[in-house]
Amino acid sequence: MIAIVSSNRPERVAFATLCDSYKWHALDLDSARLAIRQFNRFLPKVIILRHKLSDGYSDDVMPKIRLLPGGTGAKIIVLVDAAQTSSAEARQLRLGADCVQRDPIRSEILAAYIEKFLATHSRRFGDQSSSGSEVIKFAGARLSLDDRVLHGSNQHLRISPKEAELAESLFHARGTVIRYEVLYDDVLGRKFAGDTSNMRVLLGKLSTSFRHIGINLRHWIEVIPKTGYRLSLGPEVAPRKSPSQPKSRKNLKSRQIG
Repeated sequence: MIAIVSSNRPERVAFATLCDSYKWHALDLDSARLAIRQFNRFLPKVIILRHKLSDGYSDDVMPKIRLLPGGTGAKIIVLVDAAQTSSAEARQLRLGADCVQRDPIRSEILAAYIEKFLATHSRRFGDQSSSGSEVIKFAGARLSLDDRVLHGSNQHLRISPKEAELAESLFHARGTVIRYEVLYDDVLGRKFAGDTSNMRVLLGKLSTSFRHIGINLRHWIEVIPKTGYRLSLGPEVAPRKSPSQPKSRKNLKSRQIG
């Protein structure tokens, strides 16, 4: 997912249209406050961040992004106006920007940076199988993203494209709650309208696929009611059973007398 943070609505629409032309899911945010609140819930792979916002600056947002879980892996493109000095651009890089673009923004250059950063993100969070296919470690298994093959300890299974997209979205957000709004946009390609049934069905299909390779996916995924899902960093530990209650003193006494 690509986040577009700008207080200029026409600019957000233009960048969203650019993302749509490349089939990238876009999330538009109009303020620093809203961006920080959203990124605490879910951190996108690439962030297009306008330097001057209605309630602050990129200087306020970037340090907070870098402190989030996985924040060092997000790629940030900062947009500055034409009057910015070279020292101001250098400051953005020191604060954590991966690149700085000066107005007027050229869409083909911006798209090239996004493509590069998405590829870098995939390499960072995955590894390579012997066949060259990108593989991620997911819920006690290994998932080859290119051919959608799920590998268990002794079995493997090809899963559907949507199952693979759900797994990848959960993987990149692991340890944090990924909201239904993001899942529907990122995986199903439509806005979330309050009905979670489609996502429940998809999670059920993915759970069935995992059962075929001997893994209980529900030990790894927590369902947050009315909010979304969270992939744990390790399997949940089943709670210990409470120790059995000792026999009453009366029963113990009667046994001793008998």
